[in-house]
Amino acid sequence: MATVTWVLVSNAAEARLFKNEGCNTGLHLVQDWQHPDSRKHQDELVTDAGGRVQQSFAAGARPGIEWQTSPKEAEMLQFANELATYLGTARKQNAFQHLVLVASPHILGLLREKLDAPTSAMISGTLSKDYTYVGIEELRKHLAEVMCP
Repeated sequence: MATVTWVLVSNAAEARLFKNEGCNTGLHLVQDWQHPDSRKHQDELVTDAGGRVQQSFAAGARPGIEWQTSPKEAEMLQFANELATYLGTARKQNAFQHLVLVASPHILGLLREKLDAPTSAMISGTLSKDYTYVGIEELRKHLAEVMCP
């Protein structure tokens, strides 16, 4: 039985998941995701101005409330969580034995944060690059060292 490696290629707004069953067997698309809200500007995500708070130390002053996490960052976190949940469920079903993450640096960090420990333990390689725009053949070339050392 061949060892199955899943390769997740992602940025903040889209992701593709590929299956590989060994050196020189190619990449086969398993799933793809689109999350266009991660690309939107903050003004498009928020329909209202930030709230105001009345403070007793400055008469008439009403400073704005700032978000702890920006709406754009919240969308990226939601997308990373969706991907991590999918991978965790697939791991429980023994769909793959190894996982390679290829993502833009910020999303790679969010994915690592959201993956559960058993799924994280299956990571056999990472590339901190956004290769969502490249074709399968070019992606295979970029992954050659990680997939078949």
